[in-house]
Amino acid sequence: MIEASAPGKLVLSGEYAVLTGAPALVAAVDRRVTCTLSARDSDGWRFVSTGFEDDQTMPKDEVFVAPPTTIPGIARHSIAESEAPEHIEVRIDSAPCYRDGIKLGLGSSAATVTALATAFGVMGGGAPRLTDLYDLHADFQGGGSGLDIAAAVTGGVIRFEDRIATPVRLPRGIHLAFVFTGSGSRTAALLDTFDTWRQRGATASLERLAAAAREVVDCTLHPDTFLDALGEYTDLLERFDQSSRIGIFGPGHRRARTLSSRVGVVYKPCGAGGGDTGMAVSADIHAVQAFKEQAEAAGLAALDMNIAPQGVRVRTG
Repeated sequence: MIEASAPGKLVLSGEYAVLTGAPALVAAVDRRVTCTLSARDSDGWRFVSTGFEDDQTMPKDEVFVAPPTTIPGIARHSIAESEAPEHIEVRIDSAPCYRDGIKLGLGSSAATVTALATAFGVMGGGAPRLTDLYDLHADFQGGGSGLDIAAAVTGGVIRFEDRIATPVRLPRGIHLAFVFTGSGSRTAALLDTFDTWRQRGATASLERLAAAAREVVDCTLHPDTFLDALGEYTDLLERFDQSSRIGIFGPGHRRARTLSSRVGVVYKPCGAGGGDTGMAVSADIHAVQAFKEQAEAAGLAALDMNIAPQGVRVRTG
């Protein structure tokens, strides 16, 4: 038996700006995707999933021609055919990244790719390289910056820039709360809107956002300067959304942002936006608690979730 697990992630700052080369601040979170490989005596390769539903059984030779946009395709690119068994059960549990059947927007596809490729890499005698994981996930999802893969591998909080992940620490005394808007997002559709808008050329709001993203990652030593920089970044993210009409601040995020101004915390969507998950940040733990209570009363879901210090990990037995 080989078990590999990888954490989900949230973008603390730098969404969209990272696609222009600006740095992003990314946190791994303790909602993990787990991949377990178990021996079986017959009937080929069985794929079983919890969270996303993709159960299937196929012979080994079909696995090794599967396209890279599929779970079997990830498996075949993670181990040499000569080293792979004829029969195996591949069980993937991504349920912690869902709520009531809806994705929370925690980068579960990147965590899945990382866990699955690592498990098969260990079976074949070695773990995959980070660059290989970037490419596997890009083929699986159809692009992306790679920040979610970096967070899944590294854990903790990272500064991500040009596919380089550097561990950082948030300022002492900073308190975070995470809320789910109740609806998921179609990240690919949001990114398509972004690409279409960007091609028109009037990108001044994006340039200002990129400068603010750099300011946030450079202000992680002191809580007050960090909160000021994050607040300014969030204001610019909202203006960028109004300019590009992507829809980053969906109804749930707008509701949370109104609540945040009442209790004195910084609130922002985490990632592509629309729906999914957002975060409230403050140096005042009582303000964060008040935000959580008011968010729950307003129909948002406060998530029991924390930063995960560990990235991908493996257990054998």
